[in-house]
Amino acid sequence: MSLAKLSSKAQIVIPAPIRRQLNIKPGDKLEITAEDNVITIRKTPQSATDALDACSDEIWENYEKELDEARNKWTA
Repeated sequence: MSLAKLSSKAQIVIPAPIRRQLNIKPGDKLEITAEDNVITIRKTPQSATDALDACSDEIWENYEKELDEARNKWTA
């Protein structure tokens, strides 16, 4: 677990290993949300295409099976 300290200007430094892991570079935009007592920081995608690409595995998971089942219903 990495720790960060809030500066007097309310700034934090994201530890280098995490920046490298997420490929965060100066100028990248980060999405910050808070729920209950948890702050979440996420790297925002560069474009809508990048955002779609990031979730494509989940969207198309098991799609072949669903498509085959739908085809079988039409041909039955």
